[in-house]
Amino acid sequence: MDKKINLALMVVCAFIMSSCTKDSEYLTYPAYSYTDITEPYAMNSNRMLNYDYRYQPARAVNVPDSYHVGELHSPVSFKDRDQTWVNSQNPQGYTIELAEGDKASQVAQVLYKAPKKDRMAQIKYERDGKTRYKGVYGTYGTAEEAQKALNSLPPEIKSSASVINWGNVQQ
Repeated sequence: MDKKINLALMVVCAFIMSSCTKDSEYLTYPAYSYTDITEPYAMNSNRMLNYDYRYQPARAVNVPDSYHVGELHSPVSFKDRDQTWVNSQNPQGYTIELAEGDKASQVAQVLYKAPKKDRMAQIKYERDGKTRYKGVYGTYGTAEEAQKALNSLPPEIKSSASVINWGNVQQ
């Protein structure tokens, strides 16, 4: 009897194992080729996937201005960055003066309302022994370009704004 049970178990096991290897429409396996595992890039679900883990050369990294640090590796203040930007402009160029006043907060409020598409700065200077502040917006090669940019500003800002020469600002 043991031989009949062993034979029956072997037949059942052989049937089960053969059903795993039989191709059917419900059980399919993807076909792989040699290029799938040798190419560094493989297509998967219409996306390009990079499977290349070899050494790649260093790439240049662009760091935003807000991450710049000074000589002591501490963050550079926005006042210093503004002053550096103003001093680096061409003295023959033009800018738009959005506001000028005795209080930095008043000038800052006007700068805050200005569109963010051009660079702007708040400058502290001395006139007649008093501290004054000036808010400038953008840099332009000609007075016509500056006037065109001034005309495109919102009405509440351009009413008090004027085109000035960078040389006058830098003095």
